Amino acid sequence: MKNIFLIALISISSVVFAQEHKCAKAKQAMAQQLIDHEKSTSALLPNISHELKYDVKFVHFMLNLERTTKFVSGGVKTVAKVTAAAMDTFMCLLHENHTIDSIRFNGNLVTATRVDSAVKIKPSIAIPNGQSFTVTIYYKGTPPVGAAAIGSGFSNATSGSWGNQVTWSLSEAVAAYHWWPCKQILTDKIDSSWVYVTTDSTNKVGSNGLLKNVVIVGNKKRYEWQSRNMIDYYLISVAIARYKEYNLYAKPLYIGPDSILIQNYIYDNAINNTSWINSQKVELNKMPQVMNFFCKTFGMYPFYKEKYGHCMAPFSGGMEHQTMTSLGFFDYYIDAHELGHQWWGDNVTCKSWGDIWINEGFASYAEHLTAQYLDLPNFATNLNSAHTNVMSQAGGSIFFTGNDTLNSTRIFSSRLTYDKGGAIIHTLRFVTNNDSLWFQTLRGFQNTYKNSTASAIDFQNYYQAQTSINPTQFFNQWYYGQGYPTFDVSWNFVGNTAVIKSTQSTSFPSSVPLFITPMEYRIQRTSAADTIVRVMHSNTTEVYSFPVLGTVIGITCDPNNWVINKVIGPTQDVTLTAVPDQMISNSDISLSPNPSGGIYNLKMNNVNKATYTVTDISGKLVSKGSCASETAIDISNEANGIYILQIKDQNGKTLDSRKLIKK
Repeated sequence: MKNIFLIALISISSVVFAQEHKCAKAKQAMAQQLIDHEKSTSALLPNISHELKYDVKFVHFMLNLERTTKFVSGGVKTVAKVTAAAMDTFMCLLHENHTIDSIRFNGNLVTATRVDSAVKIKPSIAIPNGQSFTVTIYYKGTPPVGAAAIGSGFSNATSGSWGNQVTWSLSEAVAAYHWWPCKQILTDKIDSSWVYVTTDSTNKVGSNGLLKNVVIVGNKKRYEWQSRNMIDYYLISVAIARYKEYNLYAKPLYIGPDSILIQNYIYDNAINNTSWINSQKVELNKMPQVMNFFCKTFGMYPFYKEKYGHCMAPFSGGMEHQTMTSLGFFDYYIDAHELGHQWWGDNVTCKSWGDIWINEGFASYAEHLTAQYLDLPNFATNLNSAHTNVMSQAGGSIFFTGNDTLNSTRIFSSRLTYDKGGAIIHTLRFVTNNDSLWFQTLRGFQNTYKNSTASAIDFQNYYQAQTSINPTQFFNQWYYGQGYPTFDVSWNFVGNTAVIKSTQSTSFPSSVPLFITPMEYRIQRTSAADTIVRVMHSNTTEVYSFPVLGTVIGITCDPNNWVINKVIGPTQDVTLTAVPDQMISNSDISLSPNPSGGIYNLKMNNVNKATYTVTDISGKLVSKGSCASETAIDISNEANGIYILQIKDQNGKTLDSRKLIKK
């Protein structure tokens, strides 16, 4: 979800935004309501245990809704299966604002007891393990105000820009029970859902899945939406207004003969309005390109057999309702963020609200990727904005401690959940140092956890299994730890050697005294192109030496902005000299050229039956083989940086070790 606060609105095409992350700020509005809900449900823990005894398979909404009011009437059928040894009590949540007209349990009229929002039904006999049952609750009422991430769980308002009146739902995080009887447990995804809404014939209704039918019911219409995809409770949605459709199509390379429908419900007076055509339509028309890119990056759009789309509603930002995002207006990066959520948040959903990084961190990272590959001139600004926000305070962890999961200001923190959450994923890609492996890992995670929920620990473990890189140190520093590093950098040019000295301090040393991390430095030279070297910062002070061609005239620290950091300098220090190379030198072994583009000619005299290995600065093996009198070592497919060559004899004794500089 993304949210934007409007500071000034002269026209729909001239909006000034606050620096707060576009998705986060209004989610924080739910803070007290979320706390109150958690407190009230904690008091109901003996009752909530009843919800853990069944698995929801199907829900069928049969509602009467209008664009002019929040009033809800109708029924919701739930089909579920018992997962406990037996279930003697069925329980769900429905806000006490609603009056229950009747309940049918397996077709029979039954009565229920209610404690606040808890609705409990006792079947005549306990339902045994593995048996399915059906509960249909008919009710009516007006949902309460507040409790949703952006505004209320169910709202009615008029757009200030377009004058359209809209009724819409927005259930994240715990407001679904405000408008329908449900089980609000993230780990129980609903196998399939139908949303049928009867409304005035002048309205259109948008929802999840495919619009299967529109049925005339007297002077009204019933819109019948059906989805066969698994869905979490808070992602089911409705939006009712006078809409017109504006449809687009995406066609990823490997989808086959079909295209993906991008079905947009636009205010009826906006779609023909010059302002909309000249501004928001321009951004909306970019969505097929973003869809195609995300399919390539994260794997096929999870719901491609249904659709993707948008429903306009008068709130500031967007909410990633599965297959049909709700949003106030169209903006390139809001649109990309919400589409990214279809993978990160919808297909794979956070296991708990403490794992919101799975949703919002990766959706924010999807924005960075969009900038890098589809809007390159804005990529540096995109990253710098996120890093600057993270470093606006000294501390702050993505990890939740204590009562943080009861504080939505913290859950939906723009600085930590969104900006730091997305930025450290960019850093983990840098640590991986292999884009093919990195994106393969993201796609594999999506495939492994599809239709399910995942935690940050699940991602950490999956990443290690796929890459063979232990990310424990990374997560301890960046996910669990607080703060960021500052690098005080000086340099000199001595003979044909560039010398770089970097001293690190951290903003929150009681949490992370030293960020052990790879870093890049751009070396600017005369008579030769700039080159970037990759090194490891493992000690408070590091001194690096590199043989270079040309004359060094400047150094840039972290030129590609991989790491959240501040830099002092770099300044030239004429007293700085090269450190002795600790590598083992063997006069019978020569290597050239070094630096090179990745291909090195190894020559050996008086050496038999030797082998070589090349590792990166983290110790990861990138190449190995046997040595002859002349051997070509090829690491041209690896990233630029420093590598370590080791040559050993048949007894395992090291004959030679030296740095390889790939430029």
